[in-house]
Amino acid sequence: MHETIQTWLETIYHDKVKTANEMDLSKLLYENMVKSYKSTKAQNSHQDFSNADELNMFWLDGKHILDYLKKKRGGYFSTKSDRLAGVETLLYQELRPGVMFKGFIDLVFYNENTERWTVIDIKTSTSGWNDYAKKDQSKVAQILLYKEFFAKQFDIPIDKIDVEYFIVKRRVPKEADFASMQKRVQIFRPPSGKIKRGQALSSMNTFVETTVDSNGEYIDKEYPTSPSKWGCNFCAFKEMRICPDAILN
Repeated sequence: MHETIQTWLETIYHDKVKTANEMDLSKLLYENMVKSYKSTKAQNSHQDFSNADELNMFWLDGKHILDYLKKKRGGYFSTKSDRLAGVETLLYQELRPGVMFKGFIDLVFYNENTERWTVIDIKTSTSGWNDYAKKDQSKVAQILLYKEFFAKQFDIPIDKIDVEYFIVKRRVPKEADFASMQKRVQIFRPPSGKIKRGQALSSMNTFVETTVDSNGEYIDKEYPTSPSKWGCNFCAFKEMRICPDAILN
């Protein structure tokens, strides 16, 4: 989905809107899904990890998202004053000797009128982010760190950078209490001031100091668990039942 949206936007901003409107995005999505599946299957010892029905369901969900984006393009991506400045922009910054921060920003826009930059991360969600997801600091920290290191790497005043999660939804309710719930796109712009960025940096640095030694090697030790009903519910080891502190109900 990310690659399809990015290719479409590159055509809009670097070629012509007319050309982008003529693109068969559902076909492009299908081709990208096939390519991704083959690559991941090879990494999975050539073992299948899905089936035709499930993949077709995801493809149809994606088709609906892309149809919506083409129809509502002007409301999300203006070509009047915005310029697509980056796609998959690499961030690579040293945190300390032997430890690097590496990330790829999905989209970077520059507004020539306001002289502001917007760092955008695309997320695919079943039905959008609720209040709990928006308050999840580990989820929000990603784009705060992007802002911090984007400013540092490209020598851009940090107060000239905005951040945004561009959330595309696989499902929308047929009958919704609010019109916004019917939209296939949810825009979330978390607070990204100095305090919030400082909290994200502190959390990341604490993780690095706890897990990596002075030589850049992983520290092999027993780490304390921090069980919670929400966290354990999404833990990859939940079904394996190997964590004595897991909250399973």
